[in-house]
Amino acid sequence: MSLRSRLALALGGLAAAAVLVVGVTAYVTTQQSLRREVDRTLTAYGERIGDRDGRFIRLLCGLLPGRADRDDRAGAPDEDGRPIPELPGSRVQCVDSLGRAVLTRTSGGLPVDGAVRTAATRGGPARFSVVRSGDDSYRVLTVPVAGGGAVMVARSLEEAEGALADLRRRFILIGLIVTASAALLGWLIATYVTRPLDRLTEAASGIAATGALEADLPPAGRDEVGRLAGAFATMLGALHRSRDQQQQLAQDAGHELRTPLTSLRANIDTLRRHPDLPEATRAQVVDDLDSEARELSGLTEELLDLVTDRRDEEPARTVDLAALVERSVGRARRRSGRTIELVAEPCEVLVRPALVLRAVGNLLENAVKFSPADTTIEVRTADGAVTVRDRGPGIPEADLPHVFDRFYRADAARALPGSGLGLSIVAQAAADCGGRAEAANAPDGGARMTLVIPPYRAGSEPGSAPAPYG
Repeated sequence: MSLRSRLALALGGLAAAAVLVVGVTAYVTTQQSLRREVDRTLTAYGERIGDRDGRFIRLLCGLLPGRADRDDRAGAPDEDGRPIPELPGSRVQCVDSLGRAVLTRTSGGLPVDGAVRTAATRGGPARFSVVRSGDDSYRVLTVPVAGGGAVMVARSLEEAEGALADLRRRFILIGLIVTASAALLGWLIATYVTRPLDRLTEAASGIAATGALEADLPPAGRDEVGRLAGAFATMLGALHRSRDQQQQLAQDAGHELRTPLTSLRANIDTLRRHPDLPEATRAQVVDDLDSEARELSGLTEELLDLVTDRRDEEPARTVDLAALVERSVGRARRRSGRTIELVAEPCEVLVRPALVLRAVGNLLENAVKFSPADTTIEVRTADGAVTVRDRGPGIPEADLPHVFDRFYRADAARALPGSGLGLSIVAQAAADCGGRAEAANAPDGGARMTLVIPPYRAGSEPGSAPAPYG
């Protein structure tokens, strides 16, 4: 069942429930009001024909000695000479002291039950009851007579039941109209509310069918549907940016892979065409092949790390940043044979250790690549900041904002080996750790690369890292 159908049924059901509650309440109230009115009329009539010693009723009913006839006494005068008031739609029936009906002022009789006989034989207070005579219902007031007997004053409930039946018909008709109107209104409201959802559904279906991320979306609003549309538009924007980044990565990777592959093919073709190359030339070609293969292998590895983000499998844990940096510096010393000075202050950070080792290693490889062989590379870690300083030519001011971009290589570095991904991996690692990567030139020469990671302090928010080491 669709959302608009459920909403239409819900509103129709609520309207029907409301009409039912109001109708039942009004019906019961009206029924009780009509019953009280009939009871007031019967009570007033009973008081009109009653007297303290019961003489008038006994005379009316023919219960005095010598007046035991069953003649109709309608309109008989009371003791003051006033006629007995007529009660339209009513009946008056007398009951003797033995519980037998002895006089009926109107056509037909009223049934005499045990309660009436008890009132006629034993007396007691007047009481109301409802009886049926023929096809009609009557409200009956039984008034005991002093000295024995009783008078049953009854009024037909036909008029009240007719009014109640008409009221029922009206409530049913009104209920049907209100329920149908509420259901129709709910359908219209649901159609209006779900129109943006239909557009979102069509857009999602179109994206799934065509793969195109451009879609006609409803405008964002402040309500739930509007916020959903805004979130959907934001998601599409993020997907579009991600696709653009993937395409750009593929293009950049293709460009970077093309150079070593071309060199490899050229060297292989040279060896194939000239099997009798001099030993020195052959050794040079083989060395070139080895260099290009290493660069291609490094580029492939960095691309895999960058695209698949395999480091996510390692859980984050609290470690000493100084210990991690010391391990990375030791590895760089063994690989490069360069002099690397380390000043490390203990600092706990919440990171994935392998990720930080790779990032610091990339900073050290970059410093080794640009520093002259007889110079010292300086590394310092303090309060979450790892700064690596080389003694190379520095970074041109125009290139400083781009050194952490993927595949970006300054003009001065294009002749050196590298993929252009090392520093971008550093920037990504910093972002994953909640920190940042910075690049600057030292005042006395050389470049200064800094990886900033917020320190971990139990029970408090991580503090901001200090300024890079100069």
